[in-house]
Amino acid sequence: MKTVKQISIALIILVLVGLAAYKLNANKEQIRETTELASQTISEIPVKIVAPQTGTINKQISTTGTVSATEELMVLSETQGKVQKIYKNVGDRVQKNEVIIEVDDEVIAANVLVAEADFEQQTKDIERLQRLEQGNAISKHDLEQARIALKKAEADLITARKALRDTKIKAPISGIINKRLVENGQFISGGMPICEIVNTAKLKIWVKIPEKDIFKLAKGQAVHVTIPSLPGKTFTGKLNSIGEKADNAMKFDAEVVMDNHNGEQRLKAGLFSEVLIPVEASETILIEKTAITGSMKNPSVFVVEGDKAVKKEIITNESDDKFVEVVSGLNKEGRVVVSGQLNLNDGDRVKIIQ
Repeated sequence: MKTVKQISIALIILVLVGLAAYKLNANKEQIRETTELASQTISEIPVKIVAPQTGTINKQISTTGTVSATEELMVLSETQGKVQKIYKNVGDRVQKNEVIIEVDDEVIAANVLVAEADFEQQTKDIERLQRLEQGNAISKHDLEQARIALKKAEADLITARKALRDTKIKAPISGIINKRLVENGQFISGGMPICEIVNTAKLKIWVKIPEKDIFKLAKGQAVHVTIPSLPGKTFTGKLNSIGEKADNAMKFDAEVVMDNHNGEQRLKAGLFSEVLIPVEASETILIEKTAITGSMKNPSVFVVEGDKAVKKEIITNESDDKFVEVVSGLNKEGRVVVSGQLNLNDGDRVKIIQ
């Protein structure tokens, strides 16, 4: 009885050992097949390729600035006296040489009469002395002194007349009165600010241009100006001047000028503006951005040569939403990997798929 039991146990053990061996062998075969499949997959990595193309990328230099008037002038008084009449107020348009303010001129007008009388008297004295000189009735010294007195009288008359003209303070430029700093009846003195005139018929915008873009610009080049406070409107201007020296931030000053047309929304000085400067681009090699591996600072791509992937370092320039310019490191005949490159290493075998 004991012997039969022992035999049964042995048979059970043998069956279990056999099952275990079979299972291990099956697992081994599965592992081998998986390994072979992985080896086959790795040996030929599927990739998509495209050929580089030639073309241009539209480039615009974007910068900002503040709109200002081409002419802004603070008018100063050249006389003194009481303000008698104010002809122009804030917001009024004024033409060059148009009277803005008139100062009491009663005393100054009297000075002009005195100067005119003195000049007439000196003129008559010279005529009389010249007749006497012809008859040797006076000395040359007396005649010379009379001539000096006439010149002085003429200078006094010129000064008096100018002082009278200065009592009517006129606009030195055309424009709009932006500030008025005096009131009717106020006493003013020489050199005192009277008003500010701003001419916005033409506008200017000073902008900063980065060092990398400065040689792409030319004087007279067209620019586009947008004003955030006037959405949907674009204004046209041109580059009027380009600085010769960069500032500490390695940026150059450039002046944009534009007409403030009456037919458009009339702009005002002091508005914030965005300036777009189109830049001409020459044809170059373009590749899709998706082909780039690494960063845009140190870009590289994979190209297919034969049945292998070859990694190439490239130098890029401008880019847009889809394409990037390749300056060097790639030719037009290359087959550039645009899909599947994340799994690639230099020298890997590849399989091209559509």
